[in-house]
Amino acid sequence: PQIAVASTSTMTPSGPDNCVSGRVSTRTRRSLSTTTARISPSTAGSRNSEFLHPMTIALLFWFALAITPAALGAQQKAVQRTNQAGAEQALNSALGAYRAGRLDAAIARAREADALLPQNPQIRLHLGLFLYEKSADSLEAQSLMESVLDKFPSNNDLALRLLNSYLLTGGDAKAGQLLERLRERMKADSRFAFNVVYTLIHHSRYPQAKNEIDQISKSLQGEVLFIGGLIEFGTGRNKVAVDLFQRAGQLGFPPPDSRQMLTLAAAYFRLREFPQAAQEYEAFFSHHSDALPEQRFQLGLCYYGYGDFNRALQQMLEVRKVAPKMPEVNLYLASILIELRRPEEARPYLSAELERDAASFKSMTKLAYLEYLAGNDELCRRWLDQSISGDPSWFETHMVFGLLYSRLGDYEKAVQSLEACLKAEPEYPKAHYQLSQAYRRLGNEEKAKQFLESYTRLQNAVTARTQEALGMRDKAPE
Repeated sequence: PQIAVASTSTMTPSGPDNCVSGRVSTRTRRSLSTTTARISPSTAGSRNSEFLHPMTIALLFWFALAITPAALGAQQKAVQRTNQAGAEQALNSALGAYRAGRLDAAIARAREADALLPQNPQIRLHLGLFLYEKSADSLEAQSLMESVLDKFPSNNDLALRLLNSYLLTGGDAKAGQLLERLRERMKADSRFAFNVVYTLIHHSRYPQAKNEIDQISKSLQGEVLFIGGLIEFGTGRNKVAVDLFQRAGQLGFPPPDSRQMLTLAAAYFRLREFPQAAQEYEAFFSHHSDALPEQRFQLGLCYYGYGDFNRALQQMLEVRKVAPKMPEVNLYLASILIELRRPEEARPYLSAELERDAASFKSMTKLAYLEYLAGNDELCRRWLDQSISGDPSWFETHMVFGLLYSRLGDYEKAVQSLEACLKAEPEYPKAHYQLSQAYRRLGNEEKAKQFLESYTRLQNAVTARTQEALGMRDKAPE
């Protein structure tokens, strides 16, 4: 989390809650050592004390009684100052460990600081945030954040993390109370208000999210439309969601360099609007050359999804170069090469994917298809049997079974397999075409005509989307 922290040399939070400061001065040390020296003759039990005059012994005794409270007070202050210095050092060490990515060490050092100065708000704030970073549903982190919420009324990160903690742990009542407390701050800070709404959407609290968004200023209509699109998307009203996204885009939201642009790209991807998703990813990457390999992998899937196989191949090769162990990058490289009619180049990538994940049923299906293309029917069947045992519903497995049964002349089994493929993927054009062929071989011309027509319709739509996407891709982002 982005934590507002003190410098590594001192802890100086604003306001009266600054308790982690102060050191034992030279004058205090000198005074303490002098006082201790004066106490020692009357308390050390010297053997020579028996030779002192009784009156002298009495005077020394009463003098010791008179000075002891002051000495004890000085000692207590010295201990407090020592604890303060130790707590400050421990907390700054914790912050250094956190910045270095050593979260467990940061937590351990923050606990040491808390043990030295219990109930110190600054220490409890950072310990709570560190524990939250380790586990967002930690009740200990939640309790610590609750205890200092009033001490840091302008700390938006603290409020957002506490809200997220409540929603994760089923504390809906507490979440509602916190939202009421944050109402005025949300009115004054629209950015904070939007972040609250994003948190609610993340936890599928769509009615609450809608209630909050309705109270945000209409002057920020672009982002309001965008958030409305996310809500509609979350509730399954996809056409309305796309319309709202497009209207938000016309108002310039989201900005291409914002995290919301990634959110929009991911939403379009899940809507299977691959060309639009690719455009949003490209816009974001044009401002972020350091984008994560996982994000660039998604862009490669977009290209693959709408048939720009050359661009998909280039993207996946770049991803594999920086993240060779990424799940399924080899699988999709093989899939792309198969679409480009380069099947033998695909085989090593499938072997690499199976080496990474021996249970990759998708890779097994692709290898079965390569054996089918090579005319090795028995090897094809073996791979298919292994694949279907891993996932009986995978549509491509049923597709290749359909191809194999058609080659072997068992058209009834071919129809069964191809219909199982369409049950999982109703708009897969290749399955429609193969079904038209299988039904024709079975003498059912009506069914054959029906599936040929549906194949033509679906394939034309795919071609049109691809052509449109290629034109969109070549247009520079505004």
